[in-house]
Amino acid sequence: MQTSGLLMTMDLDLATMVSRRDIRDTPHYQAVAEYYSALFAPATGLVHAVREIHPLKDGTVCAIGATFAGSLEDGPSYNAYRIDPATQAIVELRSGGRHLAVAADGRRCAIYRDDGVEIVDLRDGSSLAWQSVPGVVEQMRWSPNGKLGLLVAGAGSDVSGAEGGFALRVEHDGPSWLPEVDMGGSEDVWRRLWMWESDDADIRPVTTPPLNVWEFDWTDETGFAVIASDHHGEGSWYGASLRLIDAATGKDRSGHCATDQLAIPRTSPDGGQVAFIEAVCSDRGIVCGTLRLWEGGAVRTLATGDVEVSDMHWIGADRIAFAGLRGLETVVGMYDLAADRAETIWSSIDRTCGDHNPAIAVSGEEIYASIESYAEAPKLVRLGKTEVAPLWSFAAAGASPVTGLIETVRWTAEDGLEIEGLLLRPDDAARNLPLLVDIHGGPVWGYRNRWAARLRAAGPMVARGFAVLLPNPRGSAGRGQDFARRVLGDMGGADTNDLISAFDHLSALGIIDRDKVVLSGGSYGGFMSTWLITQHTRIAASVPISPVTNWYSQHFTSQFPAFDEVFLDGSPVSPVGQYFDRSPVFLAAHVRTPTLTLTGGRDKSTPPGQALEFHNALLQAGATSVLCTYPDDGHSLRGYPAYLDSAARVMMWAEKHVMY
Repeated sequence: MQTSGLLMTMDLDLATMVSRRDIRDTPHYQAVAEYYSALFAPATGLVHAVREIHPLKDGTVCAIGATFAGSLEDGPSYNAYRIDPATQAIVELRSGGRHLAVAADGRRCAIYRDDGVEIVDLRDGSSLAWQSVPGVVEQMRWSPNGKLGLLVAGAGSDVSGAEGGFALRVEHDGPSWLPEVDMGGSEDVWRRLWMWESDDADIRPVTTPPLNVWEFDWTDETGFAVIASDHHGEGSWYGASLRLIDAATGKDRSGHCATDQLAIPRTSPDGGQVAFIEAVCSDRGIVCGTLRLWEGGAVRTLATGDVEVSDMHWIGADRIAFAGLRGLETVVGMYDLAADRAETIWSSIDRTCGDHNPAIAVSGEEIYASIESYAEAPKLVRLGKTEVAPLWSFAAAGASPVTGLIETVRWTAEDGLEIEGLLLRPDDAARNLPLLVDIHGGPVWGYRNRWAARLRAAGPMVARGFAVLLPNPRGSAGRGQDFARRVLGDMGGADTNDLISAFDHLSALGIIDRDKVVLSGGSYGGFMSTWLITQHTRIAASVPISPVTNWYSQHFTSQFPAFDEVFLDGSPVSPVGQYFDRSPVFLAAHVRTPTLTLTGGRDKSTPPGQALEFHNALLQAGATSVLCTYPDDGHSLRGYPAYLDSAARVMMWAEKHVMY
């Protein structure tokens, strides 16, 4: 294994470095900053990724894109752009954009920024109208005749774990000593539908509590199809149903109640049918499962073969374009309702599209996506059966910082089930490497072949001689609902052995040193990074991020107590069962694995007390433990420069315990 000169000449003790509050002058932080500077090209004004894509019939594309306008430590800003594929010109419409919606006529768009919603003329960028909103806009959609629907989260709401798991409102009125008072809810914690009927009118509310709307689409000019619940709490999403709402009265009627979770309602052009996704899910906003169709009170399944659907859009009256997963493969397809069958438009195991899960955009007959791979920066393309037509590349000028290679790996679990994942390593001849295992969140989510692996420390660690395993254990998305359900009532059970068997498999191939395995991961990955070290003694080090360590206290302090009731077998009011047996804090007395725990002070998904409990339990047991709490960050530490700081600390901890 090649060891960099930086490691060979390092003078500082890594344990001391990790325990320092400010590590920005360390070689590790500098290495991370250099890597991400090259990856994102900060201060150049270049767009490095897109979050929303809105193609127009004339081929122009509007998008919300991310760029670094200042330093890397300031973090990305999201701006609204108009992209002309004919000239490859990219024009900024507005800075600070968070959501974008293009009207059916293609001549104007709505852009949501922190200060309100603005209607903008796409032809010259002029402002046509502006409205303040009573909260945070999470979704905007135009009706065919030009009305704008707005889904607004009240200022007291929580955002989902996938978005950071924190409370929107953080400021306090009055002196700092005044207490916060919680009576179980207030008027500003609800998510409500609002409607803007014309540029010269004010927006008006459509729905009122106790109806809470999570997602919506227009059925026609007079109503909406929504995913909604009768409580504002994040946990109530797990039992939300499909409903129809009258725009004039706000009255709702049931469309479909399900055992599992529902997402992405999409209404047919005539308003008579609603397509949606139904699946067992662990996080709002990260849904991948079965494509279903509601019509006149009846629901039927649209068979997409072995593809689990994560996004879809109507193309005409009888076709639905969809994107989804088939294992590690990303698939874009078309479902023909008249023929009752699906066909593949584009698929790849080496490239993918979308953010949390595969996603597409459509205009007329055309399908658009932002595609990427480990060594290929995101680019906006038009997808076809035989070609991928590039429209705009978001790659920065100069050489890519991505090093090493990515490959698919498969192994057999203890019970004979095949498990798969992705392996990064410096080159295909590298042997006996130290291994970082990054366990994804969820658990119903999954790794794909993404630009630079989309992980905080993966790229720099591959460059420094590590292999990095991205496993998709049972419960992961993309392999069918039966595979996803294997984690229900057994989280921390068979999925534990899925990971241990991976280490043994890679060790048997000679790729890794089995005694130099480091664990990390956020959310579910954080839980597994604490749980595994209570079950096995051969883990060299662990870096859990936003973990759950005590399911009892998690249930009564988290924003979604329904989560553990779905994924654990037992009861939070019972002293026996998985709430006790699967809580790492109760088994910490025998742990000897050096553990660095990272948590966000504003995290309401897995509150920082979870990390503190485990840290103190390890210290009392005599184990090596360091706890880092980022006071202004939420779930999974996505803020800047905390993201860079956390990546450097992962590298430090791993290298200390497997390199020396």
